[in-house]
Amino acid sequence: MMALSKPAQILSAIGTRIGKPPGWERVVRRLIPPEHCGEMGALRLARDGVTFMTRPSHFLGWNVTFFGSYEPELRRIFRAVLPAGGTAIDVGANTGWHTLLLARLAGENGRVLAVEPNPSVRVDLFENLEFNGFDRVEVIAAALSDAEGKLDFYGPAADDPGSGSGHVATNGGGSAQTYAVECATLDKIVADAKLDRLHLLKIDVEGFEWPVLKGGARTIAQFRPHIVFEYDAETAARGGATPALLDEFFRTHRYKPMQTGRGEPRPIRSGHWPTWANVWAAPLD
Repeated sequence: MMALSKPAQILSAIGTRIGKPPGWERVVRRLIPPEHCGEMGALRLARDGVTFMTRPSHFLGWNVTFFGSYEPELRRIFRAVLPAGGTAIDVGANTGWHTLLLARLAGENGRVLAVEPNPSVRVDLFENLEFNGFDRVEVIAAALSDAEGKLDFYGPAADDPGSGSGHVATNGGGSAQTYAVECATLDKIVADAKLDRLHLLKIDVEGFEWPVLKGGARTIAQFRPHIVFEYDAETAARGGATPALLDEFFRTHRYKPMQTGRGEPRPIRSGHWPTWANVWAAPLD
């Protein structure tokens, strides 16, 4: 593991204390942008009650290193809806930033399933789980969709700054970083794991969220979990998502989708989905 330089240590200490007040991220980006952090290598950082191995050259790692967190608005939701002894599924677990928090919140009597199809990234995920003693987290080496089988997957290596952008390649291969992976449905992995409850479902799969939702319709209807997912109009075409389809899905299942951010979550009106947002869909009952 590498160590931060003295200037980086100072910026990291300040950022983990104050977070991201207006203008501070711009200051840090000017002094130490992510693209200049390659020589730092991998770091092991104490953050948010866990130890997290990450790389500051990656956008997620840069945020965790210099601001103490990544997607804190989602983590507030996780804390609000996942009780001790609860059950959560992290679809697109990456190296485990959110998985570690879910495991800590669920505790020894809870269950967490972490789904990550990229084998290189999965190595870092296992390392983070092992270092924190979260051997109870069940890691599933598959992509999720609305049908079982195999899919082409674009999966950069874990040390590639773009490793967090791994996704199902709907146009086939054509790259050394594209390969076939096992594909399952959410309903199938829930049945295989014999889950008897589900409090939280988090999905971040770079545009393939819609097939994951479709493949979990039975689970969602049965357990009524809170659903947190990324919606990006630019990449949504990979999975065939449209605002109309999402509106109908959440209306049918009696959910209220809300756009999250630094302030309070804001309801998403039918037909008026944002261009990009992290979305919290809360069960109406």
